[in-house]
Amino acid sequence: MGLDNLEKVLSQTLKELKNEGRLKGKEFIITRVKRPEGNKGPRYLLKGKGEQEFIRTNSNSYLGVRLRNEIIGEEEKITQKYGVGPGTVRLISGTFKTHREFEKKLATFHGRDDAMLFNSVL
Repeated sequence: MGLDNLEKVLSQTLKELKNEGRLKGKEFIITRVKRPEGNKGPRYLLKGKGEQEFIRTNSNSYLGVRLRNEIIGEEEKITQKYGVGPGTVRLISGTFKTHREFEKKLATFHGRDDAMLFNSVL
């Protein structure tokens, strides 16, 4: 398939996705995160939207756990010990002591001899 043909196919596919309402929309930039207060969870401010607050429903931290001071403090402690980086699967980056400690705690919690953590993206 030539480059021109590929471009035509991709353009047509994008056009079809748009017509079907399945094309990814504009991505808004998060400029600030407001911590949970009272009975409100975390709120997000977006570039170009002034002080209007938004709820983020596509996050793994929709309850705001990642904003808790004790979690942040523990993360800083672990970062000093192990460093930072994007990480990857254990096959590539290795198994850390903290992996095994967490697996043992999970196993105990579930009444099992052992446990294994693994990540996946679907």
